[in-house]
Amino acid sequence: MSLATSGVTAGIVLFNLTSGIAAAASVMLSLFVLVVVLFAVAPLFSSTWIGQQDVTAAAASHSESSDD
Repeated sequence: MSLATSGVTAGIVLFNLTSGIAAAASVMLSLFVLVVVLFAVAPLFSSTWIGQQDVTAAAASHSESSDD
C-alpha cells in the first residue's frame, strides 16, 4: 500500500504549475482552431449557409453614392 501511495505522491510532486497552464492553454487553442475551421468549412457542407457571404458582400458594395 505504501508503494502505491508513494507513487501518487511522486506524481503530484512532479506536477509543475507552468506545464499545467501550458497544457490548458494548448487545449483551449486547439479548441479555438477547431471551431474556426468548422465555421470555415460549414458552407461547403450546409445548404443553408450557401450564399450568406454573397449577401453581405453585395450589401457592402451597394453603398449610397451620395456619401462621396
